[in-house]
Amino acid sequence: MKYKSCVLSLIILLLFLLFVYEKYQNQQQVLEEAARRGEVDIEDFGAVGNDDKDDSSAIQEAIEYGVKHGLGKVKVTGNQRFILRKGIILQQGMEMELGRNTTIEVQGDFRVFEIMKNASITNGIIEVSDQNFSSEVLYFDGGQKFWSWETSRIEGVNIINTSGENLGIALALVADNSNEFISFINFSSLNIVGFHTGVFIKADIPVEKHNFVNGNRFINLTLDDCVKCIVIESSKSIPNEVSGNQFTDFQVQLSDATKEVLSISGADNRFQGMIWDVESHALETKIVKFSNQSMRNSVITNVDETYMIDQGDANSYYPQSGP
Repeated sequence: MKYKSCVLSLIILLLFLLFVYEKYQNQQQVLEEAARRGEVDIEDFGAVGNDDKDDSSAIQEAIEYGVKHGLGKVKVTGNQRFILRKGIILQQGMEMELGRNTTIEVQGDFRVFEIMKNASITNGIIEVSDQNFSSEVLYFDGGQKFWSWETSRIEGVNIINTSGENLGIALALVADNSNEFISFINFSSLNIVGFHTGVFIKADIPVEKHNFVNGNRFINLTLDDCVKCIVIESSKSIPNEVSGNQFTDFQVQLSDATKEVLSISGADNRFQGMIWDVESHALETKIVKFSNQSMRNSVITNVDETYMIDQGDANSYYPQSGP
């Protein structure tokens, strides 16, 4: 009897080892194929679409594997929904490519993606569903020292807050310690819906040297149902400046939640686009505000100076109200 029990245990152990070996071999084949393609898929690391499980660890592991093995792209594709309950660090040199109808759902209150140097996100939907969310969805830290030769970009991403609470920041660029800067990054074809702040740019006063967020391009942005659409906080010039950023061809849809479209400090920033339904949602509201720390900024929209406050120096806006 004891002999039979030992044999049975040995057979079970051998079957288990065979299962583990086959699983390892299959995983190795998948990863070898990923290496040939130069990209890695999060499903190879255990992410499963359209279930209720947290896919944060699988996505982070896929990113770390790509960095370790010199693979430049992480793919999150298909008409599927993946769940994040922890923040993701998109490491240097990695591009995250989402399918156009792929959704990453944010459940919780945390910084969703911190973007490192030479990292990018293209396409897809990032949806915040948590009513307590008050953090940033995409965060650029000036400590990374982004400059013109970097390849960082955000393109074709829909960033949507469906919680109904109009909280959080969709896109943040922040230089808040000494000698930090974010410059010459391209953001294009983004849809931002339902946040407290759509785009937030800030340069804090440094202890030494300079902080700046200069020369970034924001092209074809749609901002809908945000309390504050674009906010810039800085001084007019050094040591902490936000200057020369260009917002072109933006579309802003006001809602009852909207308090400000543009809140502008810094110098030589350019804003050009359409603001919809002012008469319905902002008839007596100053939706464009130049602070006393603003200088030589320009705004070209369909909204005239009736809806603007200008406490700065040499700012310009078109159209102007009649005599």
